[in-house]
Amino acid sequence: MNSIPRRIKFSTIFNIIKKRPKSMLFGFFFTLFPIFLVIMLTIVFSSKGNETPSIDYELVSAKGEEKKAQITNIETEYNTTINGVHPTTISYTYYENERAVNSKYRVLEERKIEDWEIGREIEIKEFEGKSIIKGLEPFEFPLALFLLSPVLFLLIGIPFLIYSLFHLRKELELYKFGEVKQGQIVSMIPKSGLPISNIGLGVIVHYEYEINGRKTMGESLTNDLSILNDKRKGDFVPIFVSTDNLEKSCLVPKLESLRNDWKIEFED
Repeated sequence: MNSIPRRIKFSTIFNIIKKRPKSMLFGFFFTLFPIFLVIMLTIVFSSKGNETPSIDYELVSAKGEEKKAQITNIETEYNTTINGVHPTTISYTYYENERAVNSKYRVLEERKIEDWEIGREIEIKEFEGKSIIKGLEPFEFPLALFLLSPVLFLLIGIPFLIYSLFHLRKELELYKFGEVKQGQIVSMIPKSGLPISNIGLGVIVHYEYEINGRKTMGESLTNDLSILNDKRKGDFVPIFVSTDNLEKSCLVPKLESLRNDWKIEFED
């Protein structure tokens, strides 16, 4: 095993990723998109939640003192619909020790308040600075419910991402520390890439090599299509073999060897 890892450029890492574009694209999309969506939803719903004070409805309802209040504003959020009903924020003023207190209360009760208007006197309950409107339960945006969809996306994307990163890490380890040996080609099977872009186009190469006098089969995907013209069944190609697990191996990519100056000899 090499004590000093071989140099690997970013272009080499990118070329490894391109070998399995579907799993990587699925993994990144279904993982990063939900994370972005969760952040946006949290920001949006947090800003909406800050418009009205957080209230323990049961506590205020049980221990609160009944008071009179006057509606100062009614604002219906027509751009938001929950089960076909628009949330409404009711602003009102009441007096506590001859001091006017302004508060807001969001509800999902269009029918109960359809005839309410600014200036109307309403009954509230107040406890330790928190108040509720009698007969109306407060409405809070169900953030947890909205976050279920992103979680489902994550459950789809994470396995694809893990699969891609596993193969990336495995191949990078072989590139950095693998011992160079010779493998004899058994078969070469062309692999199609993505439509239009052809990303992922390559060749699946089956080869065999010796481990302590015993022949072992290996399989490796390469995006170097020149191997189809340069090599035939029975020809030898350089391979990287893990010294930690002699069953793990991959082809030495000729182009990457030149780019990274690995100084590995290739037979013509």
